[in-house]
Amino acid sequence: MASHRADDEVDEEMPEGDEDDEEEEGSAAPAGARGRTKDKAAPVVKDKSGKDGKQPVGKNVSVASRSGLTFPVHRFAKQLKKGGYAKRLATGGSIYLTAVIEYITAEILELAGNTAKDQKKMRIQPRHIQLAIRNDEELNKYMSNVTIANGGVLPNIHSVLLPKKQGAGKEGCAGNTFSQEF
Repeated sequence: MASHRADDEVDEEMPEGDEDDEEEEGSAAPAGARGRTKDKAAPVVKDKSGKDGKQPVGKNVSVASRSGLTFPVHRFAKQLKKGGYAKRLATGGSIYLTAVIEYITAEILELAGNTAKDQKKMRIQPRHIQLAIRNDEELNKYMSNVTIANGGVLPNIHSVLLPKKQGAGKEGCAGNTFSQEF
């Protein structure tokens, strides 16, 4: 009974003219494929987030999917309302904030992934995130007051601590060797 209902719903969604065409070619198609489209050659255009351009069918479409974001816009909006930063909150503000945070996260993860690959590691560790942020001028300025746990420090030896280079040779010394015997 349930499979019969699903077929009825598919038939209702299909345009009237396409049903006859589907039956003529129906001998090669499986029984459950009646509601699917025949255009297999048409390429699917994807946006930057990797999602295709089609919107999900249904009434409850999330704001994140409509705006093409991966991060949940609703959670950011809920936290902005809960924080009491303003009496009213427009949807565009939540979308903008979500897009900015998603961009910064993607930028940091890309740089940290490159750092992990340079060190021949398959996993991003806090050290890779630290090196990625501190080696990028803009991210370092933006996150100057941030401490990353288990991130370590940048490898750096102060120039004062480096050994001094010896001169061309002094008259009182026999070469560059010094004896410690007195």
